[in-house]
Amino acid sequence: MPHIHPSGDIRVAPIEHADIPPTIRPTSGFDHLHLRQAIRDRRARLAAMETSMVAACEHEAARGLAHGVRIDDRETWDKPTWDRYLAAAIRCEPEYMPAMLRLLSEIEQLEGLMQIPRRSSVIAA
Repeated sequence: MPHIHPSGDIRVAPIEHADIPPTIRPTSGFDHLHLRQAIRDRRARLAAMETSMVAACEHEAARGLAHGVRIDDRETWDKPTWDRYLAAAIRCEPEYMPAMLRLLSEIEQLEGLMQIPRRSSVIAA
């Protein structure tokens, strides 16, 4: 709280620590809650990318299906269906793989940070 000194100067009154409630501040480590959320977000983005890539490959594999081949049942796929699927995967790789590898690397790094112990202590501000 500011006080006006008899000389006319404005000074800040000293704060008594008894009036300030203790706060909890991390003394080291990382906020695991935020790290977990960041990992979940990246895993969700990775899963969405994988799903999109598989859908694109399956779309290509579905062209010219032989009788009895069902795109939703890979056990029924014949060699030409697999060849179309794998060719599509090779074509999709430059579009998807860099971002997917980056996400995998970020997830690995964040999981490494989760290994750092979280310690908090109560201190007076």
